[in-house]
Amino acid sequence: MNDLFLQRLCRETGVPDLPDLLCERLSPSDLSALLLEVYRRQAGGLTPAALLSAYKKNRLVKPSAVHAVSFREFELEWLRAGVAAGFEALELSPVGPVGSCSAVATVHQHKVLSALRGTEVVADCTNILALEASVRRQAAGYPTAPLHLCAAHRHLRTPQTHIPGFTAHFGVFCLISSGRDTGSFAFEKEKIVSHISLYLRMLRNIFENARLMITLKALDTKPEQNPLFEAVSESIRSRFTDLPVLVTRIPRQQQEYYQALQFGIVLEYQGCEFPVIDGGFTDWTQKLTGNRKERFIASGIGLEFVWKLRTGQLG
Repeated sequence: MNDLFLQRLCRETGVPDLPDLLCERLSPSDLSALLLEVYRRQAGGLTPAALLSAYKKNRLVKPSAVHAVSFREFELEWLRAGVAAGFEALELSPVGPVGSCSAVATVHQHKVLSALRGTEVVADCTNILALEASVRRQAAGYPTAPLHLCAAHRHLRTPQTHIPGFTAHFGVFCLISSGRDTGSFAFEKEKIVSHISLYLRMLRNIFENARLMITLKALDTKPEQNPLFEAVSESIRSRFTDLPVLVTRIPRQQQEYYQALQFGIVLEYQGCEFPVIDGGFTDWTQKLTGNRKERFIASGIGLEFVWKLRTGQLG
């Protein structure tokens, strides 16, 4: 629930611990019904002029600056590339269940736009794809054959940023691969190569003669002890011999979003370096299904940022 709303509710009722009372004594359905009535009354009291004023002031509702047709064509290029590489393309809902990010990852719920009826606006579609993959693989009895999904989606995140090219809502392209532990890190080595290969192919098509670099960050639970990282990094070095690979190591507790390894691709373009790809292994599907043998890799690219970079529209 919105903090400002809770503060106002406490002030007007004179009950200082009202948030705790609401959380402890109201069921989710009762709380949803309460909020629905609150917002119904608020909306019912709005004048058209007040609505227009709210639209002008709210940074979360502004249209994107991209050219709609050109950007849709750009999205289609990436979706077609995903399908050609063996990923099933999905058209996702604009909302997911409340806690889609915070319940399985390290993202604070305040960074997500929570909604009513048990939903939140999608802030990271890899979390939604993890849910979809978990449902499918659980229903199929966790087959050995992995599941590959991709999506082009518009994310919305609430923290304000003043970085050029970054806005509250933005288009992304994401890949996920979900499968079974088959030993010797075979799943991890094969799938990370397939993710990186797709991104490199697309970036080389978009930015001719641009320099690209793969980044690998070891997330060590013990100093210099990370067998998954060693196996995967060796696989990447042997597969992409024409590219520099920058390796760094940090303690796992400094970056708990991914497990064992985080990878990226840096694009050098017009004299500047842009980290345009981010990905890694997570335990989301293990948490969701309770099956410790499940393996999951997710990655993504800020499609809108790359489109603005290519078209010279970074503000």
